[in-house]
Amino acid sequence: MITLFGFGTGFGLPEISPFVTKTEVQLKMAGLAYTKEKAMPPASPKGQLPFISDDGETIADSTFIR
Repeated sequence: MITLFGFGTGFGLPEISPFVTKTEVQLKMAGLAYTKEKAMPPASPKGQLPFISDDGETIADSTFIR
């Protein structure tokens, strides 16, 4: 299962990062099952969010995730 890591809710939005939102919409449009967890940028290989973990493989940057 894919795990999407993002900032989480804030400012009345379901996700404060437009890049995490973009990635989440793309996962939904592709019909892929995923879970979402909060993370901070230092947890990512590139030091930025979003990133995903899929069967032990970590992919950072919304462009590469797509």
